[in-house]
Amino acid sequence: MSKLIVCTTKKASVPFTFLNTKVEIYTYEELCFYIYNNTVLISKSSLSEKLFDWIRNELEMPALADRLTGMVNKTSYAQELLVEILSAGNYYTSDEVKVYAEAWQKYKKLSPVQRLKLKADGYLGYRRYIKAANIYDDIIDMADEIDSKPFLGNVYHNRAVAAASNFDTDLAREYFLKAYELNQNEESRKAYFFVVAVTEDTETLRQEIRRQDIEDAEEYFEDIMMEIGDAKDDVREMTIFAMLQRAVYNKMNKDMNDYDKRMDIILSELKDNFREESI
Repeated sequence: MSKLIVCTTKKASVPFTFLNTKVEIYTYEELCFYIYNNTVLISKSSLSEKLFDWIRNELEMPALADRLTGMVNKTSYAQELLVEILSAGNYYTSDEVKVYAEAWQKYKKLSPVQRLKLKADGYLGYRRYIKAANIYDDIIDMADEIDSKPFLGNVYHNRAVAAASNFDTDLAREYFLKAYELNQNEESRKAYFFVVAVTEDTETLRQEIRRQDIEDAEEYFEDIMMEIGDAKDDVREMTIFAMLQRAVYNKMNKDMNDYDKRMDIILSELKDNFREESI
């Protein structure tokens, strides 16, 4: 997890795994942190007797497990059960739990497509690229119903990230350009050129920048090359798309040994992700 979690309760001998994200939880504190930051990814169906038994037996919190078992058939929303879990210990203060509950009320007022995007964004953050892509595709299918161009552009951007992370570079290029057309966010246009850099040679990248009618095209090209040049180190925790950008540095400097090593890492992770998401 991305935050230091001080755990004072019992650590489970067997973790509870949220199957849709593959995140393993060992303590009450970790459970609370996961809930607080991933509400949109937690459905009521995942709050089952399996979780309640884990809380009862592994965390040794039978009173909480009994309350949840009694509530599950009486409430329509998963978040009421989640608030009960957050309120059972001292990891979050009562004020923080109140902020969480208020945020959920605001979430319920969002449009269906806004809620879908938040869910897809959550999956993207956990590198569940296939799950995220499917949801983004559903939103794109509803494009005629979406009034906000920046919102739709951001959907295209994130769908392109999922595509690039799954090595679908043609779709990534198309969707990053579509994203920029809609949201006018320079990050979308830069991402497009990074994908071009991954798939083409340096001169093709330069020509593509010129073709896009960018002012001071040569200076823009140098800036792109500088950003690629700064990306020299592998970081295993970054997204596959970001790792691809780092591999470009080796390719453009004709360091094919390091390029091949990085690409082997990326391909191995892609295979692992595909196997996990196929379960």
